[in-house]
Amino acid sequence: MSTTVQTPARAARMAHPARAAQLLDVVEKLALTEGLASVTMQRIADLAGVAKPVIYRHFANASEALLVVLERRWAEIDADLDAIFSGGPNFEAEVAQRVEHYLIAMASDRYRIRKLLAVADGDPVVFQAWRKRLDRRTRDLAAILAETHDVAPGAAQTLATFCIGALSRLGDKIADAPEPAAAQARRFARFIAGGLASARQDPA
Repeated sequence: MSTTVQTPARAARMAHPARAAQLLDVVEKLALTEGLASVTMQRIADLAGVAKPVIYRHFANASEALLVVLERRWAEIDADLDAIFSGGPNFEAEVAQRVEHYLIAMASDRYRIRKLLAVADGDPVVFQAWRKRLDRRTRDLAAILAETHDVAPGAAQTLATFCIGALSRLGDKIADAPEPAAAQARRFARFIAGGLASARQDPA
């Protein structure tokens, strides 16, 4: 049986940044509790306790509202991903430590990103935007591998694609995985370190 978010009384006036943050919280809660079909401009307005024109001052439509919510959550892990791929003097150990932190975060608060994506999967606008963002982030991370670890651009792109896929699968399963996050992180670190070593040796 699905949970229905209760409609509050009419909200007090807020400054634009505060109202924007409130609306993002409303959209996220609505998506996670009632599903994609319930994310409408009218329902967002009802739950926020404001008139519908207020919602249109922040979002053009419900798809944009979902995208902004997802971007807020994605931004939280971007720095982690950059750090994972940058590594350091003791590359494998540092990657393992950072991946462990990432997995623990994904299994707790940030795991909602997975749930939000599952909800938004039925919205073609959101899905296409997510695919474009994933491609862009993969290129960004490939650039980090190429510049930081002296890997040829083509090899860096291939390695980044494989690593993003592997990290995504770990994030998907971490909440149910019988293996501790630390063990999974060490295995991933060996994977990326081995991939880097192979890429450096590849004459192409």
